[in-house]
Amino acid sequence: MNSMIKENGVTFKELEKNIYAWVCQIGREFTKEFLERYDRMLMEDRDKKKYRNKGARQTTVKTVYGEVTYQRMVYEVIEEDGTKRFVYLLDETLELDHVGLISTNMAELLVKGITELSYRECATKVSEMTGQTISAMGVWNVIQALGEKVYNEEATLTEEYKKGHVKGEKEVPVLFEETDGVYIKLQGKDRKKEKQDKAEIKIGIAYDGWRKTGPERYALENKVVVAGFSKAKEFQEYREAVIAQEFNLDEVSQRILNAEGASWIKKVKDKSTCFQLDPFHRNKEVKEKIHERAVREAVLELLREEEIEEVFRYLEIYWNSLSDDDEIQDVEELIRYYENNREGLLPYQSQGLDLPEPPEGLEYRNMGTMENHVWSVIAKRMKHGHRSWSRRGGNHLAKILAKKCSGKLYEVTERLRSPVFEEEKVEELYGEILMSAKAPKKEGKGYEYPVMGHVVGLDGKIQGERKRLLHMAGY
Repeated sequence: MNSMIKENGVTFKELEKNIYAWVCQIGREFTKEFLERYDRMLMEDRDKKKYRNKGARQTTVKTVYGEVTYQRMVYEVIEEDGTKRFVYLLDETLELDHVGLISTNMAELLVKGITELSYRECATKVSEMTGQTISAMGVWNVIQALGEKVYNEEATLTEEYKKGHVKGEKEVPVLFEETDGVYIKLQGKDRKKEKQDKAEIKIGIAYDGWRKTGPERYALENKVVVAGFSKAKEFQEYREAVIAQEFNLDEVSQRILNAEGASWIKKVKDKSTCFQLDPFHRNKEVKEKIHERAVREAVLELLREEEIEEVFRYLEIYWNSLSDDDEIQDVEELIRYYENNREGLLPYQSQGLDLPEPPEGLEYRNMGTMENHVWSVIAKRMKHGHRSWSRRGGNHLAKILAKKCSGKLYEVTERLRSPVFEEEKVEELYGEILMSAKAPKKEGKGYEYPVMGHVVGLDGKIQGERKRLLHMAGY
């Protein structure tokens, strides 16, 4: 039987591909008809004195079921100063100026894909999964356009925050914050311009506690994440604006910052914020700067016991006992690092804070999630695999990755999802098109699977079961 099917017809895999290609063609034909009819409605309803019809022009939009080529009218508009400009009312309705001639669904697929895959891999996967073929450069262009939109929205939010116009709805007693940075490789032009191989992406998160999600499993509550290439002041302003957008800071009685102690990080905290040196970095410095195992373990034990003065006394004695210049220098650097962050060597729970009770369902636990977030937000996608970035391209992707980690990836394409067609007109056009629709007789150019063999019932005269199938589908 198998050999008979392969000899006289097609495999199920080939059948599936052929049907999918046929359905995509139907979608392209339907969309073309819909857009052209809607454009005619706009033409009839326009202000004829303002918009002078100059004929039809052809364009193509990329959708998840392939490229749709259609005609729409162009109009001449004369401004008050006598200058002329040309507009496409349909393009303005579709808001295609945001990311070019690409549908919202297609943009969302690309955004989700690019957070996990390279531009080339994302292009390949999307091309395989949809009726649309797109190149790696096409994906890059879309992500840059959307990243620029996010960047501009950040700048607007920051300005509104400076004016005192940003206040979140969530009221929480304690706000936990963490910051860190990760260095990624720069591409040639930026590397030559800045005379350095790497640049730091700053990352910040904020949340109001931990919620238990299972045995020994906890999730950060109401987490917000920001990231990007920024100077300290610029980063702090935007970080505060994003936090203020989510939380009502007037109602926060205590803010706690966990960080690794870099000089720029100290600039992002105010005097009322409790500072805790990140435990991972605190212990890492000991392991890297102290060469003798027994001494390392002794210092780490003193830190666990919160004997801070004893830590400094022990390190000084150890330093005095050394003769090797490199070891002396390492211990001096460790002592200096601890001195600069002395206030944060104790965990926040041991710094004498009078914290209110956590909201119902939440707990206040040990901080120190930043290293995991550095990996999940930036490093996993941007640091490894011999990857390098331009400042602009890296900044745009970092901001999209931060949106994903915040659970707000939808915001990247949110403006594209606003209604653009009038509902009554849509229903009217649906009816008209379905009444006059016919199944396409051949595949279009937007999506071409190799047709192998003969699929009975999908071509030829419309009769019998094929006629019944099309009737059930509304054709």
